[in-house]
Amino acid sequence: MKKIQLFVMSAIAIFAVSCDGGSSVTTNVPLKSDADTLAYTYGVNVASQGLPQYLSQIGVLTDTVQLRFEYADRIKAEENADKKLQLEKELIAKIDSVQKTNAKNMSDFISGLKAGMSVGKDKAAYQRGVEIGGQLKMMAGNLSKQAFDGDENQLDADLLLAGAVSVLKKEKPLVENPQVVYENKMRMVQELDRKKKEEEMEKEYAPKIAEDKKWLADNAAKEGVVSLPSGLQYKILKEGKGDKPVRSDRVKVHYHGTLVDGTVFDSSIERKEPTTFGVGQVIPGWTEALMLMPVGSKWVVYVPYELGYGSREAGKIPPFSTLIFEVELLEIVKADK
Repeated sequence: MKKIQLFVMSAIAIFAVSCDGGSSVTTNVPLKSDADTLAYTYGVNVASQGLPQYLSQIGVLTDTVQLRFEYADRIKAEENADKKLQLEKELIAKIDSVQKTNAKNMSDFISGLKAGMSVGKDKAAYQRGVEIGGQLKMMAGNLSKQAFDGDENQLDADLLLAGAVSVLKKEKPLVENPQVVYENKMRMVQELDRKKKEEEMEKEYAPKIAEDKKWLADNAAKEGVVSLPSGLQYKILKEGKGDKPVRSDRVKVHYHGTLVDGTVFDSSIERKEPTTFGVGQVIPGWTEALMLMPVGSKWVVYVPYELGYGSREAGKIPPFSTLIFEVELLEIVKADK
């Protein structure tokens, strides 16, 4: 909020010269005193601190740099002379369209600046309402994009405003427990967004996923390998005689973790120091395996990505990775240890 207020204070001078719509703001004026010079240079300095970038971020202005870069690459790669010329004309037309839109938007923005600068103390509340309303609109657009697959216009601005005003006026809300409802809706939105991103990543990593699934299928056929319904596989190197931990227990283990290509991503054995943690506080594949292991056991555990880190990248572990752990369960740690 402070940043916006700082920008608004005196940004007119630097922008009015860039568009016809701002001609009503005089920029070529005589500086008759030190105060005039201070006012003008302060306006230039404040606006130079990032206002053009801010206006691009919020969609008032559209930068043509990226557009030029994109077309430059396409024009350079095009071998057909006629198509190359067509791309050049297309670029010129798009730049012209962007510049016209920028000029119109800049004119509107400067009009808003003038209105804001002319508001007296008795209208300060109105000015703050304009500023915060603009921020709410931008935030609503971002939320709509997230919730409605990139569409920023699905949220009703009047209803958003009605919700905000009901709080300010201390009115009874239209729904019971609106904050709880909002949080539940947001969890649904975030979950849908997560699933969408994971589906996109699954397509991107499809060859790796197929390769690891084949590796697990081949591994399941090897002597001594046990496959569980969850997809977890293990091979017993040494059978312990102690108790089996439960989810709420803490255990001390030694382990050595690798990917299917042999890359070591973590190893308490290499650090020469066992690790202690909660059985229910690790990846699902570890939790499932540990609750099957008697203390004193040493197993090789094969964890498919669904029971590991899934689509996440974790240190040296790429997304959708099958993990192999050699695990030795040393003890169930008592509370006083």
